[in-house]
Amino acid sequence: VAEVVNVLPETRIKIVDEEGRIVPPGVKGVIYAKGKQVMKGYYKRDDLTQAVLDKDGWLNTGDIGMWTHRGEYAIKGRAKDTIVLSGGENIEPLPIEARLRESPYIEQAVVVGQDQKYLGALLSIDTEQVELYLKESGIPYLTRFDLSQMEEVGALLNREVNALVSAKNGFKPFELIGRFEIIARPFQIGRELSAKQEVMRHKINELYRKEITSLFA
Repeated sequence: VAEVVNVLPETRIKIVDEEGRIVPPGVKGVIYAKGKQVMKGYYKRDDLTQAVLDKDGWLNTGDIGMWTHRGEYAIKGRAKDTIVLSGGENIEPLPIEARLRESPYIEQAVVVGQDQKYLGALLSIDTEQVELYLKESGIPYLTRFDLSQMEEVGALLNREVNALVSAKNGFKPFELIGRFEIIARPFQIGRELSAKQEVMRHKINELYRKEITSLFA
């Protein structure tokens, strides 16, 4: 069983579950690496070092992967929230998402962009607030199911996104949202959200693969 394998000279890989137990082939887990090319730690930042490097020198890569039955390992996604753009910028999405949710029209926001040139976002709208805006603005619509496709709603959210996630509010240029996609249905517990109503990013990546791809096309 390929539990820990030399993938490069003097480099080893192991894949473990949430309890730190090595998983068998076909089961997803977090990828750890150990070897001469693995960093010794962050310069003068023991707190950051301890967060990713254990006492035995194993580095938590932040990647989700699994062993195949041929002894190869495949990367399936990210375990950490951190997004790394193609230019190497490290971005924590949670503060950006929290700021986006300050809009009365945005119920949920998920920032994406791993290995891309810019950030994108999936937005779930607060239908009651959006409907109220349309009625007060005298903009007709058929049903609430049409809201996500309306140009007026897209323009409204574009103004909200640009106003909230901006240099004026302390965000860096690479933290700004380049494009967003409006999700037609609200996020649900057991689907996009955990029992604690936290966004499950791996589920988002699976459920909205097409929408995410279109953001960077």
